[in-house]
Amino acid sequence: MLTISNPMGDRWSSNGPADEDIAYRTQNLRFTQMETALDESVSFRAMFQLWLYAVLASMLVYAVFFVLSIFTLLGSASAGTGAFSIFSGLFGFGTVVAVGVFWAVLLFVKIQEPVAEWKTLIEGKATAAESSYAAIYRSLARRRIPVGVSARRIRSDVMAEAVNNRLIITERSYVAYVSVFAFGTSLYVGWTMWRDRRGYSLIGQFLKDLLGRMLGRTGIINQMLRTERVRATREAVHSAVREGVDAAVEDLQLPITTTFGYDIPIESMSATAAVPAMPPGGPAHRAG
Repeated sequence: MLTISNPMGDRWSSNGPADEDIAYRTQNLRFTQMETALDESVSFRAMFQLWLYAVLASMLVYAVFFVLSIFTLLGSASAGTGAFSIFSGLFGFGTVVAVGVFWAVLLFVKIQEPVAEWKTLIEGKATAAESSYAAIYRSLARRRIPVGVSARRIRSDVMAEAVNNRLIITERSYVAYVSVFAFGTSLYVGWTMWRDRRGYSLIGQFLKDLLGRMLGRTGIINQMLRTERVRATREAVHSAVREGVDAAVEDLQLPITTTFGYDIPIESMSATAAVPAMPPGGPAHRAG
């Protein structure tokens, strides 16, 4: 359990800052048209594109082995050896490899679909990057949002002094990336959300929807209901990021070590490992 000091004061202890973005919440009080961007159904067009990726990859491998077989046939014929047997053996092996590549790409290729994004640039607040980053994490932990969160701090290879502070937030096949970094004398704070699905997941969803339509059990209502947690996650991420913006604007001080309970190492861009700030299934830390 994470226990930290409360440098933000009582106004941040439960519901965020007292002067939180009232205009945003007021706007959300109005009804809007139903959003269908999060529809997880898979169309025939998407299935055709997936099949096409697999076919192209398979044909490329097949073409490479075909060319090698031709050169081998020509070389073996000039040497007087068993040219045809070598050609047929290599060509047959290439066919097997091409078929394997087809199924590997069809089942395991990752399709990334953009869902939403939000960002802002705060003038004159470059030095508040760490506090803003810590405030975002603290908001998610305080609210006990049931998502997986990993923390990363990555040093840019272009500008040695630039450090991109990131949170990677996962909910099923959805991933949100929160970025906080100094940009000149300004502070960039933003998030993007993506849906990552493998080929086998797309095929399974397609078959499930196809069977559901045949049985009359699949419709737009079911599609909307099964993405409610994703919508809640998106709003939670957006709300937490706005608290990070408020922390920067109000010059609130939140040390990373105190907030996270440990010092997050700064990686190079070539590093791939992320530090788990919260385990999947919910924050393990509680901000007090």
